[in-house]
Amino acid sequence: MHDVERVRELQRKLQHAADRYYQYDDPPMPDAEYDQLFRELQRLEQLHPELRTADSPTQRVGAAVQTGFKPAPHGVPMLSLDNARDAIEFQEFARRAVADPESAVFCTEPKLDGVSLSLSYEAGLLVRAATRGDGETGEDVTINARTIRALPLRLSAAKRAVPQHLEIRGEVYVTTADFHRFNDTRTEAEGRFMNPRNFASGSLRQLDPTLTAERPLRIALYTLVDARAHGMDSQWGVLEALKAWGLPVAHKWCRRCSGNAQVQQRFVELERERERLPFEIDGMVVKLDDLAQQEDLGFRARTPRWAVAWKFAPREEATRLLDVNFSVGRTGVITPVAVLEPVVIGGVTVSSATLHNQDEIERLDVRIGDRVVVQRAGDVIPKVVKVLVAERKGAPQAVRVPDHCPACNTAVVRDVEEVAVRCPNNECPAQVKCRLLHFASVDAMDIHGLGDKLVDQLVDSGLVRTPAQLFTLDHDTVAALERMGSRSATRLLTALERARTPTLARFIFALGIRHVGEVVADKLARTFGGFEALMHAEQAALEAVPDVGSVVAASLRMWFDDAANSASVQALLDAGVCPIAPTKVQSGGTLQGCTVVVSGTLPTLDRRAAEELLRHHGATVSGSVSSATSFVLAGEKAGSKLAKAASLKIPAIDEAALLKWIAGGRSPLQP
Repeated sequence: MHDVERVRELQRKLQHAADRYYQYDDPPMPDAEYDQLFRELQRLEQLHPELRTADSPTQRVGAAVQTGFKPAPHGVPMLSLDNARDAIEFQEFARRAVADPESAVFCTEPKLDGVSLSLSYEAGLLVRAATRGDGETGEDVTINARTIRALPLRLSAAKRAVPQHLEIRGEVYVTTADFHRFNDTRTEAEGRFMNPRNFASGSLRQLDPTLTAERPLRIALYTLVDARAHGMDSQWGVLEALKAWGLPVAHKWCRRCSGNAQVQQRFVELERERERLPFEIDGMVVKLDDLAQQEDLGFRARTPRWAVAWKFAPREEATRLLDVNFSVGRTGVITPVAVLEPVVIGGVTVSSATLHNQDEIERLDVRIGDRVVVQRAGDVIPKVVKVLVAERKGAPQAVRVPDHCPACNTAVVRDVEEVAVRCPNNECPAQVKCRLLHFASVDAMDIHGLGDKLVDQLVDSGLVRTPAQLFTLDHDTVAALERMGSRSATRLLTALERARTPTLARFIFALGIRHVGEVVADKLARTFGGFEALMHAEQAALEAVPDVGSVVAASLRMWFDDAANSASVQALLDAGVCPIAPTKVQSGGTLQGCTVVVSGTLPTLDRRAAEELLRHHGATVSGSVSSATSFVLAGEKAGSKLAKAASLKIPAIDEAALLKWIAGGRSPLQP
């Protein structure tokens, strides 16, 4: 009995010590004493394995090396945040979010520069950790996350009751001091990490969890999925609850601000504190504090309407311009790219930057060999913003955009009304590759696995020159390509199969029509309702669409009137690509009055297409299961939402059943 009591005492002491160290930076004992107690606990648990619990401090290390990470679908997508670059853009966000920004309450949090992680707790015990991935599906890194000493394996119910099911999200990071301390121990052969974010990401995704355990990873939690269902009404309340459960929160640097002016004051304060913080941040996250207001505002395709990341001023460094290369985009625009002497800007090594166009080159008066100032702002492509003319020596070479395309040697043209220089050859291999990459991109057809290197091979080998030819690829052909193999080929063909049913807006955007971005594509889809109607629309009808106007309408009409483009679209339709019409709620539709939750990976429909289909037939789509849910549309690995539905006795159906019921004009809930 003595050993039982001692084991429990040691577990409590060590967990308390870890909590004090990682959450409050206030260790209650010296490191040597902690290590001594830890070794004693290890010895006792080896003698009495039955006393070793899943949340014991000793259970963070020691799993076998993994062969790879399993996919981890997110029941609720992990979205990005819109950015505000200055006070004006923040004020625009605030005005869009609330009628009177000065009367609103906001929650501000430091924007940690780390790696997003989603945690699932069941009955207070950590059961899954998943990276963001593409927002819909991440990687299961549970074994590695368990090695993060700041992360409790079991939540504390001492100050607040712990619900049965919890999904909590946050950021894995390392402190600046730990980053430098670790790098100092690395030899040149082992290599050093460039910045704390890369260090955190690489450490979390180690296939050997014992290596992850050796890295000084920390975590700060800030989001609770379905917070209102857990009885909370504010983001500040969420942070308080997370802290009460023993989870590390960047609470010391968070503020609750009343009105626009207080938020702006806090931003100035945080930017001033930036260099003194123990971790790297690149801005401040601002959220509407009221969760009911958040729910009313909802989401765009990739970002919430109730939050914004207000970024700090960009960082600049001086370096030397070694050369200028010229890249060819999907519309033929030739863009000068500065080749730089590598320079570290904000923890990232920059070796190239955009020069935009010939007019910008002339405005800057940039020459080969010049010392130049390069600016990097967050994820924006670095750009040359200034030439240090006073440091110029001799007669450096001037830069001119070439007269002929660097990819196909066709004579370039310059539009009278545009600054851009363009290659007019639609068959230019560089344009073909860029068009395919655009077609496959996340915001277009979302074909996972079709990256630059694979597109290079497909085009250079003559296998693919048009988007339609992608859908004719077979397993053996793809598997035989360099760096592919059977598994990669299967993944690509699966992604292509899923891409056959895009929303109409994504399909229009994927075609790469000049001047047609995501917003315009969505407006066109909702106005015309079908691709056939759009193709044959008169220019006046196109101009009448919001945000289109005469220039975009002329570009659309010119594109559709081109015989090659018409043939390209028909080839896609013949290959089985079937765009789904946008949501137009049918009066008395099959699913009128139903509230539906989509969970898991469906066989043919991606999440956006499934939600469009549901809304089209009258359903309301929700992100969380509640007593108001009519049914769950469940796919593979539906996860906790399906379990919650079962506990509430809410029915679940698969994709095939849904399509069958819709085709028959009957609701899945009808007997």
